[in-house]
Amino acid sequence: MRLARIVSAGLCLFVLSTIGGTAASSEPALPLLAPPTFQPALHEWLTVTTGPTRHLYSMHPLRAIGIAPQVWAISTRRSDLSALQPYSLGTGLRRLSRNAVLIAATTVGRGGPTSNYRRAEWPLRLRTFHVMRTWETQPAPNVQERVLDVSVRGWRLDVRVYFATQQPTKHLLGVAQSELNRMRLPVA
Repeated sequence: MRLARIVSAGLCLFVLSTIGGTAASSEPALPLLAPPTFQPALHEWLTVTTGPTRHLYSMHPLRAIGIAPQVWAISTRRSDLSALQPYSLGTGLRRLSRNAVLIAATTVGRGGPTSNYRRAEWPLRLRTFHVMRTWETQPAPNVQERVLDVSVRGWRLDVRVYFATQQPTKHLLGVAQSELNRMRLPVA
């Protein structure tokens, strides 16, 4: 009799947990968002992406849930490719060659312009980025970061361009702009 109760209770728990897992949730599922991408640039750039991920970022309250969909690209000419370390960006930036460019682009979500995400034209123009010569988590004093948080065609993006020099040459700025020209918006 006791064994029958234990088996019955175990079976009930199994059924409840199985059925309970399929019940409708009162909270909507996180949206599946795609990252920006880059058109191929054979032998010029190496890219790595998370692919689509489920992510939510909110300002009130300030929080991020899940991994944001991202893409990273590094110029390959005269570059230390070990600088491309997406989940250890600081370590990678310390290895960034002086004549290399690293670009990181994140899909923050869907939506129009806000006070944090201003309207922008496509392709993005490097000259419109905010130049950060120093910032809180800067891995080395020679690393320059250029930041642009934008809303383009219903997508909110955070795009960052890194140089291993505070004085990038016109040529290096052109290399960065050429890759920004190859960047593509996420696909819905």
